[in-house]
Amino acid sequence: MKNYQQLKTIFKRLSHLTYIHRIMMWDEAVMMPIGAEESRTNAVATLSGLMHKTLTLKKVKKLIDNAKQENLPDFWDKANLALMEKEYLKAVCVSPKLTEELTISRMASEQAWRKYREQNNWQGFLPYFEKTFRLAKEVAQRQAEVFHQDPYDVLIDQFSPGFNQKSIDPIFSGLKKSIPVLLQQIVERQSTDKLNIPKGPFAIEKQKALGMKAMEALQFDFQHGRLDVSHHPFCSGIQTDVRITTRYREDEFLSSLEGICHETGHALYEQGLPRNWMDQPVGQAGHSMTMHESQSLLVEMQVCRSLPFFQHLAPIAQNLFGQQDALVAENLYKLSTRVKPGFIRVDADEVTYPLHIILRYETEKNLVNGSLSIQDLPAWWDEHMQKYLGVTTLGNNKNGVMQDVHWPAGLFGYFPAYTLGRLVGAQLFATFIKLHPDFFDKAKTGDFHLLKKWLNENIHNHASSLPTDDLMKKVTGESLNPEYFINHIKQRYLGR
Repeated sequence: MKNYQQLKTIFKRLSHLTYIHRIMMWDEAVMMPIGAEESRTNAVATLSGLMHKTLTLKKVKKLIDNAKQENLPDFWDKANLALMEKEYLKAVCVSPKLTEELTISRMASEQAWRKYREQNNWQGFLPYFEKTFRLAKEVAQRQAEVFHQDPYDVLIDQFSPGFNQKSIDPIFSGLKKSIPVLLQQIVERQSTDKLNIPKGPFAIEKQKALGMKAMEALQFDFQHGRLDVSHHPFCSGIQTDVRITTRYREDEFLSSLEGICHETGHALYEQGLPRNWMDQPVGQAGHSMTMHESQSLLVEMQVCRSLPFFQHLAPIAQNLFGQQDALVAENLYKLSTRVKPGFIRVDADEVTYPLHIILRYETEKNLVNGSLSIQDLPAWWDEHMQKYLGVTTLGNNKNGVMQDVHWPAGLFGYFPAYTLGRLVGAQLFATFIKLHPDFFDKAKTGDFHLLKKWLNENIHNHASSLPTDDLMKKVTGESLNPEYFINHIKQRYLGR
C-alpha cells in the first residue's frame, strides 16, 4: 500500500491547508478590519493556488492509478481513495490561473455584496455577480466534460453528491404541489391564535448568553468551538476547532436564537466526526452539504422549534430578559412555529422554506442553461416570489435577489442541499423518535444527550464513507422519502 500511503500524506497536507483557509475566511467575515480586504483577498488567492498545485501534481495521478491496483483491505481506505480520485479529477481540469481568478472574484464579490446589499444597490453589485458567475460556470463546464455531466449537475454534485436535476425535479415538483395546500390550511388555522410579542430591547450580550445556554444543552463542546457574529450566520472549521456565527437584532431575539440552533446542528456534526480520519477526505463531512444541512435542520426545526425545547429555555430567557407573559414556553413556541410567507429565506418558517429553495433552484438552473440572464434576475425573482409566496420584491432587491451570500461567494448549486437536507433530517428524526419515544419528555428538562449520542453513532461516525442513499437505507431502512417531512408538517401544524 506504498502508493496509497503517499497519497494519504499529500491529502493530510491538503487538509491542513484547508483548515488554514477556513480560519482565514472565518476571520475575514468576523474579525478582519475593512481596510485589509485587498491584502486578505490576495493572501487567500495565493493559498488557494497552492492547494490547487498540491492536488494536481503529476505524481498524484500516478499514485492514484497505482493505488487502485493495491489491495486495500479496509472499506474506509477504499472509500477514501475514491474521494481522492474525484477531488483530483475535479481540480486537474481547471488551471491554477482560473482557480486564483475565481477565488479573487468570489472574495471581491462577497465584500461588494455586504456594501451594496445594505444600499439596495443592484446595479452597483451587478458587475461583481456577473464575473463570479461567469468564472464559476467556466469551471463547471470544464468539470462537466470530465464527468460527462450537465454543468448544473456538476455544481449540484459539489454539495449534494448522488443528486442531480433528474432526481431533484420530481421531489421539488411534489413539494410545489403539496406545500401550497398545506400552507393555506395552516394559515387559516393559525389566524385565530393570540400571540404575545416579547417587548425589547434585548441586549446582545444577553441574547448571546441565551444562545450559549441552548448550545450547552445541545451538547456543543466549547473546548473545541466558539460563537461569534457575522453578516450571515455560518459554521466553519474542523472537528477540533468549530466556529459558528449568528447575527443579532435588539428588537427581538428569536432569529438570533434560531440561527445559533441551526449552526449548532452543523457544529455537532463536525465535532462528532471520527478523529482518526480527520485529515483524510473520507473523514470529513464537507463532501455532502445535504447531509450537513440535514443535521443543522434536524436540530433547528425538529428539536429547537418544539414545545419541550422552549419549556426548558423559557425560564432561562425570563431570567435574562426579565419576567413578561410573552416569554412563557407556550407563547415562544407559537411564535417560533408561526407560518407566514415572507421575503427572507433564513427567517422563513419550515412550511414556506422549501418554496424559497425551489425558487433558487429554478433560478440557478435557468442561469446555467442560459435561458435566464443575470440582468433580468430582479424581475424574475419578483415574479416567482409572487407566484410561490404571494409577496412582491419589486424595487426591494436587498430583501429579494441580493439577500443571500451564496451567489456572491460563488456557491452556485448549494441551495438544493437545504431542502434535500430538510427531507433527510425529517426522515432521520422519525427513525430516532421511534427508537426513543421518551426523548421530548427528557428535553423539557434540558436533557438532549440521547439525540447527540444517536446521531454520533448513526450519522457522524460514518463521515463521508457512505453515499447519502446508502446511509439512509442503513439508518432508516429506505431511500429518501419526502413523506416524512410532509407528515411532520401535518402533525405539528394541523394535528393529524
